[in-house]
Amino acid sequence: MTVLMALGAVGAVLPLLGGGTHTGRVRWAHLCMGTVMAAMVVLGTDPSVALISILALVAAAVHVTADRPNRTRSIPCAVDLTCMAVLLMMLPPMHSHADPQASSRHRHGVEADPRIIAALLLVGWMAVTIHLLRTNTPGRRVTAGSVLMILGMAPMAF
Repeated sequence: MTVLMALGAVGAVLPLLGGGTHTGRVRWAHLCMGTVMAAMVVLGTDPSVALISILALVAAAVHVTADRPNRTRSIPCAVDLTCMAVLLMMLPPMHSHADPQASSRHRHGVEADPRIIAALLLVGWMAVTIHLLRTNTPGRRVTAGSVLMILGMAPMAF
C-alpha cells in the first residue's frame, strides 16, 4: 500500500520533470498533489490530514482552472486534483464514536458500499485520462503521472 502511494507521489511530480512548459498554476498544483501523496505515505490516512489535504486539493483545482489561456494544460491537472479530493472524502473515519447498538438495529433502504463507489471513481478517472490522451494530447509524462496517481490512490478503494 505504501509503495503504491509512493508511486502516486512520483506520478504527481512526474509532469514537472524534463523540458515541459508548465505555467505557474499547473506547477503549483502538481506540487500540491505530490505533497498530499507524500503526506499519505508518511502520515497514513489520518482524518485530520485527509481534511487538510482535501481543502488543499480543492483550492488547487479552483486555482488551476482559473488559468484560461492554458486551459489545455490545466484540464488534466484539474481532473487529477478533483478525483484525489473526492477519494479522500470517501475515507472512513478512523476514530468512529458510533453507537454500539446501531449495528443490531433494523435499517431501511439500500446502502452503497463506499469501496464500490471508490473503485468506480478510479475506473472513471482512468477513462477520462485515456480520453484526454486521445483528444487533448496532454503528453506522455502527464498521462503517465496520472496513471501513477491512480495506482497510488487505489488503496483508498480497498
